[in-house]
Amino acid sequence: MIVEKIINSDFLPLNPADTVAQARERMETWQTGLLPVVEKTTGKLIGQILSEQLSDSADANATVSSLDLDTPVAVYPHHHIFEAARLMLAHEIRLLPVVDSEQTFIGVVEKKRILEIFSEMFNISEQGSVISVEVSPSDYSLSHLVHLIESESARILGVAVEAPKGRNENFLVSFKLSVKDSSIVSQTLRRHGYQIRSETHSELIQFDMSDRAKELIRYLDV
Repeated sequence: MIVEKIINSDFLPLNPADTVAQARERMETWQTGLLPVVEKTTGKLIGQILSEQLSDSADANATVSSLDLDTPVAVYPHHHIFEAARLMLAHEIRLLPVVDSEQTFIGVVEKKRILEIFSEMFNISEQGSVISVEVSPSDYSLSHLVHLIESESARILGVAVEAPKGRNENFLVSFKLSVKDSSIVSQTLRRHGYQIRSETHSELIQFDMSDRAKELIRYLDV
């Protein structure tokens, strides 16, 4: 999914004439530590204000324009939401401005909306099973894993891949499957030399898939 599909265009950014008091109030309302600053006449994104800058200011009536604005972090409408998530992780922010090619402010992407989309993408609420497979980097082939799973008449509803974090570590690939019992699938994978790290069936599925989803999206919980 691209960013354009989840833009909140109702969000009202700060403008240079707003006061520190107004900025503080806006941050509290949106539960965020960063707000974009947009030039009122041109609609251009010109910077951003951090909560630390507002708390350090003694004059609540001072204008935003009197503060040193940070270089804004933004995403384009055609970018995938994975890029939006990456920027949120890198900059530890809950709201991410969206701009066009001319740097005109369009709206924001919210962390909570991305979390909702991730939940939908991985079909967390769907009944089924989850199986996690450990694969060495030299043997890693997602297409081969998919082929083996689908050969047992199991549909793949979601895939999460955890890349190795060290030289001697392996990939951990988790599949959300349409079948409630993944034992036949796991047997097939074992016959082909794959190591099953974990598998969860039926009534336990929501808890296990939530754990797998957290591995992917915990960095958004800033």
